[in-house]
Amino acid sequence: MEQTRAVLLLAAALAAAGYSSPATAVTNGQSIFQTGRDSDGSQIVAKPPALYPKCAACHRVDGSGGVHLPGGAVSADLRYKALVTEQKPPYDLVLLERAIATGVDNTGQPLNRVMPRWRLSKRDLHDVAYYVLTKLK
Repeated sequence: MEQTRAVLLLAAALAAAGYSSPATAVTNGQSIFQTGRDSDGSQIVAKPPALYPKCAACHRVDGSGGVHLPGGAVSADLRYKALVTEQKPPYDLVLLERAIATGVDNTGQPLNRVMPRWRLSKRDLHDVAYYVLTKLK
């Protein structure tokens, strides 16, 4: 009973702060990653405009990356092992959100300019980062 109440309070606090529940975050994050549209159907955008309109175009649907891009860049592997286990410091939700929105990596260095600087709502940014960290194995 107490655990159920705590979960409900957490869900209410997340909603009040503009965040999705974990299940909704996964669904919305997957939609953004794979289609370039959030669960409301809105197209995600980047400034400057991205080469491709969705994350999966460069990072592949499974997040494995390895796509050769203009200027010799190769898209990053976004699976958990590559982002967390093999990184020092490991990416967490905050660092991944920063990389997606500002193009700054986990060590504070700029990512290659071919990586779009996505302009997402707080909810969409959280949801796509949450999806990447929890579902791309």
